[in-house]
Amino acid sequence: MAVSFSRRLWQLARLAGLFLVLAGCLDSDGAGAAGLVNGDFSQGEGGSPTGWHISEAAAAKGGAVVEGGMLVLSPDAANTPSAEPLGFGQIIDVASFRGGTLVLSAQLGAEGGAAAIVGLAVLDKGGAVKRMLSLRAASGEGPPAEREARDTGPLPDSAETMILFASAEGTQGRAIFDDIRLTVLAPEPAGAASATPTVFTLDPGAGGRPLPVSVFGANVEWIRSANGLWNADAQAIDSDFIRMARAAGISLIRFPGGVWSDTYDWRQGIGPQGSRPASAHIPGQDERSPHVIGTDEIAAFARGIGAKLMITVNAGHGTPEEAGAWAAYIRDKHGADIATWWEIGNELYMANDLSGASMTPAEYVAKVRPFAEAIRRELPDARIAAIGLLNYGPYRFNAYDDWNETVLAMAGDTIDSFAIHNAYAPLVIDSSPEVWAEVYRALLAAPALVADNLADTAAQLDRYQPDRSGQIGIAVTEWGPLFTLDPTNPYFDHIKTQAAAVGVARMLNTFLREPRVEAAAFFKLSDWLNMGWIGPVRGGGWRETPALLAFGLYRPTLGDELIPLDRESGPVFFSSPRGFTGGVEAAPLVDGVAGRRANGTLGLMLNNADLAGPQPVTVRIGGPGKYVAHVTHLAGPAPDAHRGTIHIDVPGVPFAPPGNFAPGDWFRKSEADTVGLSSEPPSTVKGEFSIVLPPTSVTAIRMEPAP
Repeated sequence: MAVSFSRRLWQLARLAGLFLVLAGCLDSDGAGAAGLVNGDFSQGEGGSPTGWHISEAAAAKGGAVVEGGMLVLSPDAANTPSAEPLGFGQIIDVASFRGGTLVLSAQLGAEGGAAAIVGLAVLDKGGAVKRMLSLRAASGEGPPAEREARDTGPLPDSAETMILFASAEGTQGRAIFDDIRLTVLAPEPAGAASATPTVFTLDPGAGGRPLPVSVFGANVEWIRSANGLWNADAQAIDSDFIRMARAAGISLIRFPGGVWSDTYDWRQGIGPQGSRPASAHIPGQDERSPHVIGTDEIAAFARGIGAKLMITVNAGHGTPEEAGAWAAYIRDKHGADIATWWEIGNELYMANDLSGASMTPAEYVAKVRPFAEAIRRELPDARIAAIGLLNYGPYRFNAYDDWNETVLAMAGDTIDSFAIHNAYAPLVIDSSPEVWAEVYRALLAAPALVADNLADTAAQLDRYQPDRSGQIGIAVTEWGPLFTLDPTNPYFDHIKTQAAAVGVARMLNTFLREPRVEAAAFFKLSDWLNMGWIGPVRGGGWRETPALLAFGLYRPTLGDELIPLDRESGPVFFSSPRGFTGGVEAAPLVDGVAGRRANGTLGLMLNNADLAGPQPVTVRIGGPGKYVAHVTHLAGPAPDAHRGTIHIDVPGVPFAPPGNFAPGDWFRKSEADTVGLSSEPPSTVKGEFSIVLPPTSVTAIRMEPAP
């Protein structure tokens, strides 16, 4: 999987100290060679390649020889995964590579169980990795072939040194290297697209799966008038919220919301408005909210926008009897079809959960069965979700490594789905505006890490419940772009930017590609501060952020059924670890998913993670059919542009001025029309469709069969 490969590359990148002491690697000034030496392996026939260096530890892990103008590495049983695999390296001065985009290419091949890896790590003066490019060929992928990786922009000013390495993975076979090249592309003219298109293939008749409509859910919290959902002047749900949520295609409302669920007493939110009490959000907290949005109001809101309810019951402080009574109330007053999903608790596996109800996995298991039984007595068709989380990389919020195993093994036979919160990014700690592009890249590459985590979680479901293999689904009940929770950090408000909308699109694509994901709810629908996808504006009122506009393109574009969209080739980018988000060595600049309607209309959702430039795309469409293509772009003038939503001032809270990370001062001057939707004239398509995606954009393409 991508994550394990990424970890190995990061281990190799940390070999900077090792390479620095290799004989002849540095000149007297401490700089490496001006350029790559002997990349075509024309020197050193029959022995070691001239200009390349190997440590004693690495040399003891197999054979190495230049043979026929190629470097051949033959790993042996000692070449188990480690920080020093069989391989050669050299240090390269960055001076001649500044000002343009790095391109790493090579002829690579492998056979007999080995894999050939070429990597380039760009380091700052302190040895921290600023960029990384990598190439890989494994056995079974055919004869040696050309591979290429390119960076997404010029080297950072802090870059001091580059380390290039060629290494073998595995304990047998041969890894073959030839014609390793490191070049730099001059900056492209403003507005020019990359010369290398991303190529997709699409078979209109391919088998697919029904679009999992419940993936398009949102969280609504009961506190603070449901963060604006209740209009006190009208004494009703705000009509603008109904309009915006319906337009976004929201299909599922999770209530009463996150951590507040495990302190919530649903009985305080029913009856006449005037008789409902105000309650503390969590035990011991001073802030209190009246229960103006309760069960009846949230059910009416869901009906009004065409959505179902996901109820998160109070498993922290409540009882199964209370949960069962809630299910009966909803059934009797609003119908059995409205509350289809029931989740048992929120993040009770966290050591310091704000609800004050943190518990061990054994304590949670003791609650799952009685809660599930109480709910099903009233709603036999309710879909029950237990909670869990598989930690990954630096993203470690589950205090118990055995939580998933314990819950699934002991109570997995009584649940329908497993609810996880694994998709927040980038969750930065540093606040330097000098690394804004790196922070944004971490956000846009994070879905690759989430995809691996979803696959690992699905494997756990089957491992710990083998008799129900494939039957337990995954519900990602909280997810979304999240830069920081610290209001003194200049990234605090960047959830509202156009880059965040691209992050949303890439994460949605990840959910749709994982067949076990059957539901998801973004966090959160609205907020007076920074996390709402509907936010307040100056002078009053509410407005959609770019994230919600991107989200709203999906259901009408993809239609009824998901079908494969195969990515044949295209440029990739590297992201470094930031905060709680790990690094990714090769994330696609252009990502996409496809769908189909019963009438043959095809839908494509594409996004461009290039922060600075357009990206060309070619879609090769199988079959003889002809289509009329309708294209809609969501784009803005800069990655950090937004739509003018703000956060309210809170007395005593020192909010940092928002970071402004792109030319043009876009974050500070953005208003409603800064980021928006635009359409291209319809065009007739047959066999192949080409398009140029704007920088940092989300694009919806609907292709209707032509007469």
